[in-house]
Amino acid sequence: MIAYFAMEIGLDDRIPTYSGGLGTLAGDTLYAYADIGVPAVGITLLYKKGYVSQRITPSGMQLDFDNPWDYKKILKPTNLQLDINFGGLVQKFTAWEYSIIGREEVKVFFLDASLPENDPEIRKLNDRLYYDDGVFRLRQEILLGIGGYRLLKALGYNISVYHINESHSAFLVVELIKELGSRKEVRKKCVFTTHTPVPAGHDRFPVDMVKQELKTYDQMDWEKEAEEGFINLSNLSINYSEKVNAVSYKHMFVSSNIFPECKIDYVTNGVYHRRWINWEIQELLNDYIPGWEENPVLLGQVYNVPSELLLKAHMKIKSDLINLVNKLTDSSFSDDTLTICVARRVTAYKRNNLILSDLEKLKYIAEHKGDIQIIFAGKAHPKDGVGKEMIADIVNKSKKLKTMTRNVKVAFLENYSIDMAKLLVSGCDLWLNNPRRPYEASGTSGMKAGMNGVLNFSVWDGWWLEGGIEGVNGWGIGPKKRWDDLSESDDKEDLEDLYGKLAHIILPMFYNRQDEWVRMMKNSIATIGPYFNTYRMAYEYIGKIYQIGLR
Repeated sequence: MIAYFAMEIGLDDRIPTYSGGLGTLAGDTLYAYADIGVPAVGITLLYKKGYVSQRITPSGMQLDFDNPWDYKKILKPTNLQLDINFGGLVQKFTAWEYSIIGREEVKVFFLDASLPENDPEIRKLNDRLYYDDGVFRLRQEILLGIGGYRLLKALGYNISVYHINESHSAFLVVELIKELGSRKEVRKKCVFTTHTPVPAGHDRFPVDMVKQELKTYDQMDWEKEAEEGFINLSNLSINYSEKVNAVSYKHMFVSSNIFPECKIDYVTNGVYHRRWINWEIQELLNDYIPGWEENPVLLGQVYNVPSELLLKAHMKIKSDLINLVNKLTDSSFSDDTLTICVARRVTAYKRNNLILSDLEKLKYIAEHKGDIQIIFAGKAHPKDGVGKEMIADIVNKSKKLKTMTRNVKVAFLENYSIDMAKLLVSGCDLWLNNPRRPYEASGTSGMKAGMNGVLNFSVWDGWWLEGGIEGVNGWGIGPKKRWDDLSESDDKEDLEDLYGKLAHIILPMFYNRQDEWVRMMKNSIATIGPYFNTYRMAYEYIGKIYQIGLR
């Protein structure tokens, strides 16, 4: 039995306890485990106020609101109450259950310490995801790791492998040390997946704070685990895990540079094809490629689908997307215009607003090569000032473009979510991803788009270095460096390449050579669908990573 620990798990839109790619990946993974019969259980936290409900003011400012949801109608109570210690404070917690039904039933447990008898500060731990980085976050991660471990014990699970996804649940190792007695024995039970490509992104806490909150665990020598007065949870996870993996081949080199003492493997992420391929496309696949759901390798046979039917299905989805944009904004989009989508978490390294860097050039390209529509969506973290400034920049430049030209239209959609993403990844024509290399650990949104026949236009980083074939299933942005080259992107160089390919390759093909475009749509499904799915990913975890605990 695999115990899959994650700070956020994106299962569906009714459960807003996820913020982005990490959460939706966790949800996709557990759906795949259920389908292919991997005995697994998911552990996460209950956030009663969700992550962030986003509102954009006319001036482009992001306002952050709670996103409460009726968890009692969606989750089932376990009616268990267990003890957990925060410093000298003994508190209670319970858990709520969600079931994913496939060949195997995979249960996901949402831990909840917001009980009436608990201290008010502890009850707040179940308010919001990623709310604070200090002792509040530390306590959330103690609840996740130690609380999750105790819950599984109380429910009688026999766990072979504890899968620490990102380091948020690292404190489960202190319970394992207490039970098994040695680091060597704990390592046989734990694996760690790192998703973060920058040193600053790894959680760390002052050693004195950790010692205070975990003072009942006298078997841990926190001074020995500390580095420069801090406990780094990624290093803690690495020290107590037999296997450590990155989430793409390129990310393995990036992670090895961050953790040079550690041998790091890789399993490139995938997406749950049954969730992300639009039902219009699914109906076509059912007619022409029966069995694709159970065996996504068969998506390589998409050439059996008549081109006119694939295009017709795409145009129906695109029409639904355009209708949504026009309903939510005053952008006046049209169905026959090249529609580019930039939808992801808004933060500095993702350079979400890069395409709007030179409005005069963008205007010139559109007026001479063909009209352009761009849809932006994504939330900035409430404390990410730079991310919020990027949203304001997008909103204000979209207004400026309205006064400059009728050939470029821009819309920003509030409250990016799983359901909105399903329409965006299947309804646009071109999926634009331009993070600063080499900081895209993997990226999964482009995989979802590619499986729907949407063409990728992406920086050569993360998964695209493995899956992208220039001019066949999409286009790259900027130089394609060696795997071990960790140099950063140059904004100017990438922007020139972006504008150049848009003007001289992408727009002319879209407007003048539709047969070539549809051929590339098929190439996209055929090259991306069979490999970049969570079934393949799950089998790789079983064979490469979990093997240590399943033998």
